[in-house]
Amino acid sequence: MALKARSAKAKGTRLEKLVADDLQALGLEAGKQPGSGIYEDYPSDNWAIIHGKRYIFECKARAEGHRTLDRWRGDADLLVIKRDRKEPMVYMAWSVFKEIVS
Repeated sequence: MALKARSAKAKGTRLEKLVADDLQALGLEAGKQPGSGIYEDYPSDNWAIIHGKRYIFECKARAEGHRTLDRWRGDADLLVIKRDRKEPMVYMAWSVFKEIVS
């Protein structure tokens, strides 16, 4: 059964709130973007000031959407992925990210 639009939106909103709350609990200036990324002046879902620089976060809540990345990461703390002619990207558990930025 497909997730209903309202349920998917609520699921995403809960994740955005968790991200903002967790970052604030770490003592960072952080919050949710107005409209969760629908406004051109406020891209993506969340923001935080980390080491004096503003970062924006895109939040995705999926039941099975990251199965391959989880398998590739295995027991490692971080997974670095690089597409051809693109900058490497890092995939990690939220708890690891919070340890790094705190």
